Parts: sequence; C-alpha cells; structure tokens
Amino acid sequence: MAESRLELLDRIRRLYPVTIAPICLGGLKLEFARISEPDRVLDDAVAAEDRRRLSPQAAGDGQPPRVPYWAELWESSLGLGQRLAREKRQGNVLDLGCGMGLAGAAAAAMGANVLLADCEATALLVARFNSWPWRQRVRTRRVNWQTDRLGEKFDMILGADILYERAQWEFLDAFWKSALADGGSILLGEPGRAKADEFAVWANECGWKVEESMETVEPGRKSVRIFELRRLV
Repeated sequence: MAESRLELLDRIRRLYPVTIAPICLGGLKLEFARISEPDRVLDDAVAAEDRRRLSPQAAGDGQPPRVPYWAELWESSLGLGQRLAREKRQGNVLDLGCGMGLAGAAAAAMGANVLLADCEATALLVARFNSWPWRQRVRTRRVNWQTDRLGEKFDMILGADILYERAQWEFLDAFWKSALADGGSILLGEPGRAKADEFAVWANECGWKVEESMETVEPGRKSVRIFELRRLV
C-alpha cells in the first residue's frame, strides 16, 4: 500500500522535529517543512563520523567527513525558487544536492518533471514531503556527484549553494556534462561566497557560457547570485 503524506511526516518526525510554515516565492506559495533544530543534525553527523573513524573498516579509507548541509534552508534555494516561479520553466529537471527540496518543489509546481537528488537519505524524505502535491511528476534518488552517473538527460539542472568548495567543481563539471541534455541549462544559486567569485571564469574555461544575475530574497532583502550555464558550441 502506498505511503500517505501523514505517514511520511511521521517517519521524518521519528528522526527529527520539523516545522511546517508557508514560504512565498513571488506569486507561488508553498507549505514547507524544515528541520526545526539543524544543529542537532550536525551533532548526530559528528557523532556518527567519530564512530566510523574508530571502526577497523574505516582505517585508511580516505573518506572525507560527512557534513549535513541539507538541514539548513539556504538563501540560494529561495533565490532559485523565485526565479523558477517567475519564469515557469518546464521539461525534465534535476535538483542536484536538493536538501529539503525547495527549488525542486518550485520547479514541480510550475509543471516540470523533477528528480530530487541528494546523498543524504533523510534529506530526500523531507524533500518528498515538500513536493507531495506534485508527487506524480517527482522522483527521488540518492546521488553522489563525485562518483555517480544517472544514465539520463535533463533539460535543466538546479544547484542551490553547491559551489562552496572549490575542490568539488571538477566533479560537478563532469557530472553536469554527463546529465545535461543538448540545449539545456544549469541554474546555480550562490550567496556571495568569496570562493565563487572566480567561478564564472573557471566555468568558461571548461566550455560553459555563463550568465550572471541577482535575486533579492526575503527575509532581510538578501542578494543571491544566480549563474546560468549553457554549453559553448
């Protein structure tokens, strides 16, 4: 029997407390569930990492520490959501590193077929809940962009605040090139981190045409930088 919305919410609440409140993205209003205590998610991840590193199997495995960025609602996802709500793009969309699924939910609300992708299983549970009204055209999948390939193409790839670590850019470039359909585009929300200032130049050198714009988001009237990437001919 298919899982109901309330059953899904109960599964999430057995893991972490959540708060449900409306989020307005221009003319689009979403009932959005978020983790009430993001620091608790971080504490749990640190404890799990400590246990892993003490295990014999972890000796010399070279795996980096796991940091659960997904439990915060970043301004970048608000900026992407506003852009998507305004432009009403459709087609097949991948929300890469979707976290709690705000950008992907906004795309689904506009009529897109969406794959919500994240490396964290709990994030995908929350993202499923947040995209519930459009569940007939939304899927979820655990994805590590460093190692995984999806075997399908997307008209648009979304990424909210995934440029934070310079060492990830080469992995992202390879993943994007494997997953973006001909004529497709990538929309990246970025909150103004110093490391990302050089991103446009770097991306152009990797074969991407980059357009840059700004979105002002509430609360606080914060500015989010939006990069749109298309493959150079």
